[in-house]
Amino acid sequence: MFKHIFKYRLKILLYDKSTMFWTLLFPILLATLFHMAFSRLGAEETFRAIDTAVVDSGKDEDFISLVKSLSAGEERLFNLHLTSKEEALALLAAGKVQGIIETGEKMALTVNRPGLEQSILKTFVNNYAQTASAANRIAAQRPEAHAMLPALLAEDAVFLEERPISRAEPDNMLILYFSLLAMTCLLGGYVGMTEVNAIQANLSGQAARINFAPAHKLKMFLSGISAALVLQFAKLLLFLAYMVFVLSIDFGERAGLIAAALFLCALLGISFGAFVTSLVKGGEGLKVGILLTVSVAGAHLAGMSYAGLKYMIETAVPPLAFINPASLITDTFYALYYFDTYGRFIENTVWLAAFTAVFAGATYFVIRRRKYASL
Repeated sequence: MFKHIFKYRLKILLYDKSTMFWTLLFPILLATLFHMAFSRLGAEETFRAIDTAVVDSGKDEDFISLVKSLSAGEERLFNLHLTSKEEALALLAAGKVQGIIETGEKMALTVNRPGLEQSILKTFVNNYAQTASAANRIAAQRPEAHAMLPALLAEDAVFLEERPISRAEPDNMLILYFSLLAMTCLLGGYVGMTEVNAIQANLSGQAARINFAPAHKLKMFLSGISAALVLQFAKLLLFLAYMVFVLSIDFGERAGLIAAALFLCALLGISFGAFVTSLVKGGEGLKVGILLTVSVAGAHLAGMSYAGLKYMIETAVPPLAFINPASLITDTFYALYYFDTYGRFIENTVWLAAFTAVFAGATYFVIRRRKYASL
């Protein structure tokens, strides 16, 4: 009986065009659009030397020597223009330099608009002014230390040791694809909804005949859910393979754990759909609306529209991030990608399993107690 129902439920789901579109074709289309829109987003984010005009008053040779040294070589910080003030202002007005630095008793920085280059120039000028002020104060208070100052200022002392927590490079763009995968997992609720509807006698003649059958209704339901789980897991693997091999999205090297997490997420999506369908007494449109709202809105809150939104919510409203399954799924795959340890991955999978158990248990409780006065 189990194999017979499993086979035919699998065929029915395979021929359900609407479900196949929302749980496979739509995510593939969305991932392709993401790749077209964001693949070259960071291609031009390379640092370029800042065009800077310096007006030399002749009173700070150390500063002129410093900026000249920082304007040499391929990895230079500045493209230096030593000019008069009038020429520097003309260059700034023409957009040929990003700022003007005037030396003297009090250094001055002139810019005509805000920006990254201007912020770097401001930081550089402030740091130099503070260092020069400290050196002059030390020289005035302890003249014998004046000879040691150049060597001390030139020394690049490092007091912190950098220890990377991962071999992978942090990449916020991956949050977009991980959250898209999370949305696809939750859209698997459509399959769970189909299986619950298939045994609700008040929704279709087929379901009424199932309730008349001598076989136990829950056993038939489990057969259908098993077919749904196999199909949904296969679709998620196909979607993952498309992102990895076609779009070249890096999910890390832990293929076994990724597949295991994907299986759990497939089960979570199906159990969530079954839970909503069994609990909500309205029509199919209302149930579909709830599934779609939770899946899409949850994925957006998990970073699908803006990666920084996920961390903003985790900081400002932690409970909202915790009860959002899409956020947990996104965090699970990012933990596998980024962290060398398994603590965060295990914690997330435990909570995903807990949510799955709650949804499945509630669905079982509702279906088991549902009776019909007449068929």
